[in-house]
Amino acid sequence: MIDFDNSFFFDKNCLNFKNNSKFNNNFEKTKKIAENLKKELEKGENEILSSFTSKYQENIRKIQKEIDTNSKKKVIVGFGGSSSGAKALSFFINDELVFLDNLDYAYLKDFFIKKKIEEHFFFVVSKSGETFETLAILNLLIDESKNIKDFNLFQSMIIITDNNDSTLYNFAIKNKIKVVEHNSNIGGRFSVLSETGILPFIDHKLKVENASEKYINFLISDFNNNLNPVLNVALLATIIQEMHIKIYCNLLYNYRLKHFSYWFHQLHAESLGKNKQGLTPTTSVCPKDHHSMMQLYLDGPKDKFFNIFSPPDKKFFEKFRNENFYSIENYDPNSLLNKQYNSVIEIFRSKKIPHRVINIKDCSDPMNLIELFSYFLLETILLGKVFDINPYDQPSVQLIKEKIFKN
Repeated sequence: MIDFDNSFFFDKNCLNFKNNSKFNNNFEKTKKIAENLKKELEKGENEILSSFTSKYQENIRKIQKEIDTNSKKKVIVGFGGSSSGAKALSFFINDELVFLDNLDYAYLKDFFIKKKIEEHFFFVVSKSGETFETLAILNLLIDESKNIKDFNLFQSMIIITDNNDSTLYNFAIKNKIKVVEHNSNIGGRFSVLSETGILPFIDHKLKVENASEKYINFLISDFNNNLNPVLNVALLATIIQEMHIKIYCNLLYNYRLKHFSYWFHQLHAESLGKNKQGLTPTTSVCPKDHHSMMQLYLDGPKDKFFNIFSPPDKKFFEKFRNENFYSIENYDPNSLLNKQYNSVIEIFRSKKIPHRVINIKDCSDPMNLIELFSYFLLETILLGKVFDINPYDQPSVQLIKEKIFKN
């Protein structure tokens, strides 16, 4: 279960938006946009929102039943949205998925040396089928596997890509590799709840819709619920307009959320960084960053908005030994971390630094991360539409690829 605390925005000693006309206008505007999104879903015109539903998830589970990894360790080869959501979920639940998601040749060579390729099952993901970094790793993987006696790499592989005339799709058909169709109407960064993000978690039997479907209902009801992205987008739009916010920072007191925050970086930046608009997403891992970034956050430019994520609720240690180590022994390990977390919230409130607190109960439950995915997908889409930005495209990214392969 997750919960948002937005009280900073309605406290008379903080921002107090209760009677703010700009906030009220943004709230009404966002409600109308949300209603239109719900209509798109009902008409079958929005596959991103469809991925939140039980009908869509049941189809994924049917595909999973057709896959036999032979209990091998699973590897995901993919870049950006093709792997970042799965990586966030894997890291959160402490799974052992391996990710080849960067052209880090030293890491890749080390993988080939230290791991036995024949003990792994590979999910190769590229929506377009033309992601050259993915093709580069696949090429090296094929070359390395040729040295393994009595092993056919392609029998331990699934390719997830659009069903079209692409390099990767044609290669899969030629070599009789199983292909799972990437939903052509869901862009990579929005694909975390689709086949791309959920399919590799065969062993976990996730009922994604138990966490995601309620966010669909928020599009037309319960607008004052702190979890409702409609309310939150109205708040965000107002502080962006009134306080000229430029940076969107996730302050993490739960290290297991690190790759979730990196997933969010792409979602937010690629969706909203257009037409000279958009916030720069950043991540701070705390309390480590109390000793590096906090001075800037507290006394630097007031151009930042913060999500403050709660510490894990699980107890890993019961107490500190009595060694006369300063004052830490007045606390148990959990309460020490919580004291740091709560102290930062109190100081942020006193300094009127815009923030909201995101509490996560049961830090080991994958459904909590599914909720976070669901929420932030909707927040990003709604925020783009409030500012008249198309959240679904990324027109400038193609410029780099064209430059690389220009004759």
